Amino acid sequence: MPGLEGVDQYPGHLEAQIFLSLSLLDFFLWGYIKNIVHAEKIRNIQHPQDRITSAIETVTRDMIQKTWQETEFRLDVSRATNGTHIEMY
Repeated sequence: MPGLEGVDQYPGHLEAQIFLSLSLLDFFLWGYIKNIVHAEKIRNIQHPQDRITSAIETVTRDMIQKTWQETEFRLDVSRATNGTHIEMY
């Protein structure tokens, strides 16, 4: 993956953790917007553009903060377990 060259050289795989945190936020936003946009059949080219705009307007500061808190929690768990795989319920 671009930007992750030499990740094994760093203790705690810092670059991988940064990549993971950005990905979690990106996946949250993409999934949220996609669910709203595709909730109804697309009628014309302007329709999805309008739905994307309206969906983005519904994203609140609280939603972003909660997503970031979850990301920080996952990073803390990763650091505490030295990156080993664990099941989270």
